[in-house]
Amino acid sequence: MKLLLNAYRLLYGTNSLIQRIAVGIGMAIVAFAVIALFAAAVERHVTGWGYAWMNDLPPFLLPWCVFPIMGVLLRSGRHISVDVAPTLLPDRAAQLLRLVVGLIALVSGVYFCNAGIEATGFFRMLGEMTETEIQFPFWYLYAAFPTGFGILALFALEMVLREILDMTGNLPDEHRVPGEVSVS
Repeated sequence: MKLLLNAYRLLYGTNSLIQRIAVGIGMAIVAFAVIALFAAAVERHVTGWGYAWMNDLPPFLLPWCVFPIMGVLLRSGRHISVDVAPTLLPDRAAQLLRLVVGLIALVSGVYFCNAGIEATGFFRMLGEMTETEIQFPFWYLYAAFPTGFGILALFALEMVLREILDMTGNLPDEHRVPGEVSVS
């Protein structure tokens, strides 16, 4: 159990760093998109012409905003979920439900990460470029898919380890959600 606890703590620390990076990148992309689209509109209004890349680049960056944050949302409980079942279930059953959700997210994350790696490799092999003012390979866009699902798998593994440690009574109190009580 000590090995499991050490693995959990290492993964928790790693995921905390990944979370800060993913959220920071997401915020930077959203800020860039808002500023670029606003600047493009102002420029077109003032001069009558504008740079196409200011309109084209924000949608291309959107996958890099969305996919890496999936794991962060899962960790914080803000990913798509059903709110009714956990509140109606007894504590032990709610823990088991969270464990099953974590296992499904882990398997899905690994599967889609692998599929994304294959798809990205295929698009890289094709060598297609965007048809925008600033050209770059299309596979850059598709690389967000395996990256995001790989991150999701790491956060899902953390969730699984957390629930196992909690079910066995070995979860440190500092990792317990406020108001949550140990069921063991």
